[in-house]
Amino acid sequence: MKAVVIFESRTGNTQRAAEMIGGELRGAGYEVAVRPVHGLKLTEIAEADLLAVGTWVDGLVLFGHRPGGTAKLMTLPSLHHKPVAAFATYKWYPGNCIDQIADLLAFKGADVIHRRAFNNAHLDVLVPEFVDRVLAALSAAKMPETPVWTPA
Repeated sequence: MKAVVIFESRTGNTQRAAEMIGGELRGAGYEVAVRPVHGLKLTEIAEADLLAVGTWVDGLVLFGHRPGGTAKLMTLPSLHHKPVAAFATYKWYPGNCIDQIADLLAFKGADVIHRRAFNNAHLDVLVPEFVDRVLAALSAAKMPETPVWTPA
């Protein structure tokens, strides 16, 4: 199984989260590439069984929150129903940024299977939980529907 963790980072926190996500996925048996948006290889996206895409939360402390780096995220190619986990890093308060990021990814064609905003101070606890939930959602999405048997 192959995964690509794509990030846009301003101060390094989102890159750190992306690398941690990549490490957790490697530990789960995935072949992983961790790439900034500007360093993507389109073949990696095409061959990936799972994508994780993240950026940071930008804005004022109490209001005006928005995902940072969305112009670069918009340069992503069409994601053609790839299972995608969305993530964001923040320092104070994320607002509804993770929903905005998920909406952007869905607009690009992704099947968003999980989303999570991480407080920068708690990445070591939140990232493993995120990856566990992503893998559970991916597994559930791949489960074939069990036909219901009814007597004739």
